[in-house]
Parts: sequence; structure tokens; C-alpha cells
Amino acid sequence: MDDPVAAQLDAYNRQDIDAFCACYADDVVVDSAHGKRLIEGGAMLRAAYTKLFTRFPGNRAELLSRVSIGPWVIDEERVSGRDGPPEHAVAIYLVREGLIRSVRFLSERD
Repeated sequence: MDDPVAAQLDAYNRQDIDAFCACYADDVVVDSAHGKRLIEGGAMLRAAYTKLFTRFPGNRAELLSRVSIGPWVIDEERVSGRDGPPEHAVAIYLVREGLIRSVRFLSERD
């Protein structure tokens, strides 16, 4: 996969769980801004995002900016379609061997 971060964002906005999960390594980890482990492994990723997509069918992330530094990709986003007003967020991805290996989410609500 040439750009798994762009591909997962497109799949996220389509709520295509199979295409979304295909962008991530089987041993992916997802952490909060404060280092709390939110997701560990592909099965947990699939379960969490299946639940999210079901609960919020209008959920979308608008890309505001993207910075790439070596294997790191930093996306600034506006997330809408959930409870409450749109949320300003940052996702920091580590990409190796064409897959997302880890993610850290920063949010104005943290």
C-alpha cells in the first residue's frame, strides 16, 4: 500500500471497515494523548471501529493538514458527526512496511 494513512482516512469517511482495517498492522497499538492504551491488535481495532461506525453513521474526519517526517505522519483533523460539536484532533501515525503500526490521538477534549 503506497499511502496507508490517506487510504485509512478515505475508508474511515466511507465507513468501510474492511478497507480501513487493511491499512493497519495486525499488532497495531492506539494510544490516547496521555499514553493510555486504547487498542491493541487488529481484532480490537476492528471491533472498536465497527462499533463507532454503527453508533455514528454520519461520522467523518476532514483533513486540515498533513505533515510527513520519515515514517511518521501527523494529521490535523476536524471530526464531526458524533455527539456534540465538531472536534479538533491530531493523529500521529507510525508507518512501517506499508502499514500503520501505531497511532496516538490528541484531542481538544483530552
